[in-house]
Amino acid sequence: MDADELVDKLNQDTADFLAQLPKGKKEDLWSFNDWDTEMQKHPLFMTKPPAEGEEMSPLIEAIQSLKYDPDENTPEELALSYKEDGNVNFKGKKYRWAVDSYTEGLKANCSDEELNAQLYSNRAAAHYHIGNYEKSLKDALASKALQPNYIKSLERGALCCFKLNKMVECISWCDEGLTVNPDNKLLEELKNKALQKKKADDRDRRKALAQDSKRQKELEVLKKVIAERKIQLGSNNLDFENVQTICPSAVSARVHLDQDNKLVWPVMILYPEYGTSDYIQEFHEESVFFDHFKVMFQDPPGWDQDGKYSLENLQISFMDNAPSVEIITVKITDTLKNVLSHKRYKVYDGTPAFFVTAADSSFDREFRKTYRAVN
Repeated sequence: MDADELVDKLNQDTADFLAQLPKGKKEDLWSFNDWDTEMQKHPLFMTKPPAEGEEMSPLIEAIQSLKYDPDENTPEELALSYKEDGNVNFKGKKYRWAVDSYTEGLKANCSDEELNAQLYSNRAAAHYHIGNYEKSLKDALASKALQPNYIKSLERGALCCFKLNKMVECISWCDEGLTVNPDNKLLEELKNKALQKKKADDRDRRKALAQDSKRQKELEVLKKVIAERKIQLGSNNLDFENVQTICPSAVSARVHLDQDNKLVWPVMILYPEYGTSDYIQEFHEESVFFDHFKVMFQDPPGWDQDGKYSLENLQISFMDNAPSVEIITVKITDTLKNVLSHKRYKVYDGTPAFFVTAADSSFDREFRKTYRAVN
């Protein structure tokens, strides 16, 4: 249906519509509400588009088709129509529909830079309300490139930068906007917030750098002490990037030096017979195993149903995988320092680990036989 045919159709439908209006006695006439309802059904008198899913008459469909027909509209007319549709959707808080409408308007490739700037700016606003701050900022930049003094784009760019924690850029956008409109309260307030946030971020960054520097110095000292003790790390170097605790419940525990420059280690105690473990968060290198075990085994552990594990009956060992898998016995009176300095001991993941079995039990004998115990 071309434009002339559509006009003829509209005229005919209007005549038919008026002809079917009720005629009769005064008491049979419509009320105002009845009249308004009927008038809304005719495309010439509609004040709002059909609701989603509402059936449309062939005439309304023809009008809509004509509205977006590139053969019947210039690119500028198409862009304006899509912009108006986008605005309706935006006001109805249908932001994703609004984005689609503004996008179609930009696809019209009209030569009106001001209209295109508005389309970009409006789409930026729709993206912003969805939470697509990166896309919103990109559209604000495109709008500003076309119309550098378009205040809505400058406001949107500043808001996006603030949301994206780009405080330097936010302040720059605010300055540009305040140059265009010095009395803009939104940009004034946003700039003050951005300046305060930047100040706090800069302070936190300096603090973090200072802490990193302090940790690095402490790490160098720690590496030196470990090397002096002739303690071997599983990675065969002193790169502490991989020195992490293997116990999830103590992720913050790290080997460290006390005030007397002595090493304090987190230590894992493994009970292979029962598949369970204990964790000693701070084991001083000059402490002996007895110091910790007398506390740990003051009462029988809940998992030791047979009562085999007592302080006098603990077999302590560690495992060495090279050149073959063997377990090396540790005396309960040994200091941690002496054991860690053993030529066959290696510390993995920053956490020394030791096996504990019940001496002379059937499991202990099988365990020591399987892995060839070395005294």
